[in-house]
Amino acid sequence: MSSMFMLSGEVVNVFTSPKGVNKSTGEEFGGQDKVQIMGNIPLPSGEFRKQLVDLTTDQGEAIKKYEGKQVTCPVAFYVSKGSIGYFVPKGHQIIPAKTNNLPV
Repeated sequence: MSSMFMLSGEVVNVFTSPKGVNKSTGEEFGGQDKVQIMGNIPLPSGEFRKQLVDLTTDQGEAIKKYEGKQVTCPVAFYVSKGSIGYFVPKGHQIIPAKTNNLPV
């Protein structure tokens, strides 16, 4: 499996989202591992803007060692209730970035 989108940036935080129950349906939600990456989003002018991206992942504990470090990871996304959600596809890994290739 290959990914069309790659994100490079600094791992800011790794956490597990709180669990809850939908009062209407009784369906459980939450409890997934999340990683927050501060990425450089390219602008048409050639400049970059910083944006914090929250990604769902199945590798939470393994990613903690990258907190404060530059990484690259594949990103997939979905739309739910008008919001975009991001995730690291299963079977893909977050890897240390080659910092000399990252925009400053």
